[in-house]
Amino acid sequence: MARLQPQRAAKSVQSRSWQPDLTGPICVTSTVPDRLNSNSQIRQFLAEGFRTLLPGSQVVAPGFHAAVDVIATVRPGLIVAVGGLAIDAVDLGSLRRAADRVGAPLALWLHDDPYEFDYAFKARGIADMIFTNEAWCVPHYGAAVGPGVVHHMPLAASPSVHFREVLPADGRDLDLFFCGVGYPNRVRLLRQAERLLRAHVCVVRGDGWPAELGFATNQRLSPAAFCDHAQRSWLTLNLSRDHNLANRRLGLPASTPGPRTFEVALAGSAQVVFAESLEILDHFDAGTEMLLVESVDDLRDELVRGLDEPDYLVGIARAAQRRAMAEHTYAHRAAAMLACARDAGLVPQARGAVKKAVMF
Repeated sequence: MARLQPQRAAKSVQSRSWQPDLTGPICVTSTVPDRLNSNSQIRQFLAEGFRTLLPGSQVVAPGFHAAVDVIATVRPGLIVAVGGLAIDAVDLGSLRRAADRVGAPLALWLHDDPYEFDYAFKARGIADMIFTNEAWCVPHYGAAVGPGVVHHMPLAASPSVHFREVLPADGRDLDLFFCGVGYPNRVRLLRQAERLLRAHVCVVRGDGWPAELGFATNQRLSPAAFCDHAQRSWLTLNLSRDHNLANRRLGLPASTPGPRTFEVALAGSAQVVFAESLEILDHFDAGTEMLLVESVDDLRDELVRGLDEPDYLVGIARAAQRRAMAEHTYAHRAAAMLACARDAGLVPQARGAVKKAVMF
């Protein structure tokens, strides 16, 4: 396993404990129309996070095409646009102009890095602040837009959508679960593990899986169905993607865990992580909150041990869920965004009370 580590300067801001407040509405919108973004629900998750953090504040979450009119109407104190930059037909300048007309700072939370990083130039002159989901991208954005403007912000999980009660040993009927697109690296690994997986109750769902992997079905799951499957499974696989759409110029490696890492933790499953980076250890502890493996043999060992010692996996699932609820919800990301915006002088310290972004 390649021991890739992001630069220290790219350390995530998600761990910051200071909780700022903000006067005025908050507008959470998108960088692309929802019909072109399979992750458009992240906008709603972040809006939910702001509402949790700032109860009583007005938080609006219009789609891209409605954003300009909504900004003019509600005159927000902060605008956050969530998405990617790869759609050429989208005029991000319209968001910049709308923000300028009401005197609001505009932040971008870019969630498709590093896979579309060749389009990073489109953020220049648009955002007052950039949050990227990928640690490796921070210094490269910074070279274009200036120091202090770019921050590392991993994705997260939504308690209202992803949380499930942790089931006891007798409530689980799946040995192993994975949901995702059948990218080449994932297909290779499951082929290597095929004999092991066929010997257990293994369910794989998603798109692009070859027919010869009989335990894999090309079926998309809703977020709710995904979490229901994870809740029922002893182990949920965490496999990174190796499929760049526009990352040729620098070929930046992905090091930051994706959102499924946090969603699985909230859903109440122990997860086994094939990690190409040890950055996941910034978010969960190996051996107590998740299982870190490097090979199919490691996966076999963890699966055999877990099925022989069910309380071991239930304990990992409970610990991971506690950690996710304490540090990795969208309310925590909203708090970190406001902290960065305040430190940059983009928003003031306001007068109202702030609800602590920890659920239990």
